[in-house]
Amino acid sequence: MLFKKTLLVVMCSTVMVACGGGGSSSGDSSTSGGNGNVVVPTSDLDKAKQLIDTTKAIISYYDGFEDIADNYKTPVTVINDTALDLSRGTGMVLLLAELALEDAKGQSKSYNADALEALLKQEAINNDYPIEYDLKNNTLNIQVTAGSVQVTGSTDVAYWDGFKDGISWDWSNSQWWINKGNFIYTNQATVNVNNVVIEAPFVSNQKIYNFKIAKGGVIDITNVAKQKAKFSFTEDSTAQLVYAVSNTMNNQETLPTTAALTLKGLVFESADVKATLSEVSSEAKQAQFKNGVETAEQLIPYKLTLKGQVAYLKEVLNLDVTFKLNNDLSKAIDMSAGETSTSFINADLAVKLDGNLKGANAAPTPFSIGITAKRAEYTKGNATVALAVDKNALDIELTATDIDKESPIVSGLIKHKNGAFVQVADVQKFTSADVKVGSTSYGTITKNSSDQYVTKFIDNTITYITP
Repeated sequence: MLFKKTLLVVMCSTVMVACGGGGSSSGDSSTSGGNGNVVVPTSDLDKAKQLIDTTKAIISYYDGFEDIADNYKTPVTVINDTALDLSRGTGMVLLLAELALEDAKGQSKSYNADALEALLKQEAINNDYPIEYDLKNNTLNIQVTAGSVQVTGSTDVAYWDGFKDGISWDWSNSQWWINKGNFIYTNQATVNVNNVVIEAPFVSNQKIYNFKIAKGGVIDITNVAKQKAKFSFTEDSTAQLVYAVSNTMNNQETLPTTAALTLKGLVFESADVKATLSEVSSEAKQAQFKNGVETAEQLIPYKLTLKGQVAYLKEVLNLDVTFKLNNDLSKAIDMSAGETSTSFINADLAVKLDGNLKGANAAPTPFSIGITAKRAEYTKGNATVALAVDKNALDIELTATDIDKESPIVSGLIKHKNGAFVQVADVQKFTSADVKVGSTSYGTITKNSSDQYVTKFIDNTITYITP
């Protein structure tokens, strides 16, 4: 429902449509010339009609996502059935790599199946917690060289999922925690690892810790249902933690002063679904919060970026999201009274969705949604939205005022490239609005008793946009 909800947030707020879309048509939504571009009508009345027809065409396309669960049942099922298995398998590989690095203490060392089992047992004893994995047919091998670890091989793995009924509890006995007969292991899968290389200074005494997962590694799984999924590292991914004092990571007693994460070229593949995260990055700083006489430090992300693509058969969706927090995190943030005029979230958000999806159409159709939002004032925020489906395009401007109050006022302006527009001063109290070109109204849009949005033009033609 992502596309449906995204559209409805902006379109319902401006009351050009009701929550649902669709409706009868008074004609073609656009007129194309020989070059494939939309032809702008010569008369202003036709420009006003083109605005409404374009809105209907866009809403009709997105209305097709009402049944997105059925339309995309296969890829959704594939992802749901395998992503968690792959996540668990990846988590196991990373934990084994971390345990090996810590155990090697900066020396070159090799770990076979028996050595890895010993590491898992010692981890369970140290934490008074059940041994996490039940590994069988284990050919995993880990090679540690200084601060680098390489993982290859395969194993059948089941994951701890609870305690067996009727067992004798002996928590004070360290051997009890490593007796797998006391525990339930489920979600069995086969995990294959090919050349996963991780660099991590787990045992170094320093202020700045740099981590890397090198490109070229692959982790794939096959679950009990014989469903397969693969996770590939096609580019280097890095992370950095900066502390105030030098120490080993395990002995650091405070939060990092800054943290940065950059994941690149992560590729998920299963059946006909391919998801590529070209970039997932974040930057964070330590910030101090006041609540009355109490203060606390937290690591606050102030910049986030997400870029990626999902492909299924002939359909493609691209995603590009950036978020930036503009608050001065070097100063203590007083949250005693919640948000105030001197202490509020000051942020920028940009979201771009585009690609080729069917929607309500028979064939994949190019579309895009671009949203740019900004809040730099305590009581006011702005957003602009650019919508396009094939040759149909609209621009929307939204302004929210009194956002510090229980009922903010949202005004909206919907514009067509031809100059026609509809402006609504308060969408919460909408009754009617003019469809204008320049200062002249060529029609009026109203909401009737059936919750239909009806546009009547000055030539007495009528267009319905129905929920």
